[in-house]
Amino acid sequence: MPVNFLQKVFNEIVFLLSRMRAFLWSLFCRRMGKYVYIMKGCYLMSPAGIEIGHHVSINHHATLSGQGRLVIGNYVLIGPNCNVLTSNHGFSDWKKPILIQSVCVGPITIEDDVWLGANVVVLPNVKIGRGAIVGANAVVTKDVEAYSIVGGVPAKLIKYRFPAEEIEQARNIMFKN
Repeated sequence: MPVNFLQKVFNEIVFLLSRMRAFLWSLFCRRMGKYVYIMKGCYLMSPAGIEIGHHVSINHHATLSGQGRLVIGNYVLIGPNCNVLTSNHGFSDWKKPILIQSVCVGPITIEDDVWLGANVVVLPNVKIGRGAIVGANAVVTKDVEAYSIVGGVPAKLIKYRFPAEEIEQARNIMFKN
């Protein structure tokens, strides 16, 4: 019994601290919803370009970039060590070293009820549809369909979470905030 009690107390402290982190980041973000948890070691680059919905959990050591505008919906899980990057190095001019080429920026939208597994990388100009799951270690370079499960480098469709008729019903569900 004492171990369970100590574990519960530890978890309560961890989540309290993650809520405090979210509050501090909310001072710099474009928008921050209710019940956002930002775990230890997360970094928000250009937070003025980041909008985060309600009931979002950002696990430890995730990096989110707002330079090209990042919109995260409601009920989103972002796994540990994820990189959601709205900017990238340009490399098209062979006469210049990559280091001094211009930065390419583009928006990222992560819709409601999305789960990014551990170590996922999302690159600019991507929309991840509602209810999608991105498997651990995937690199997302193009849009992800709603209610799909993708994985790999680059991320490719593995399967859909539900049959087509259930997906149509799921699209109409409105989650409470």
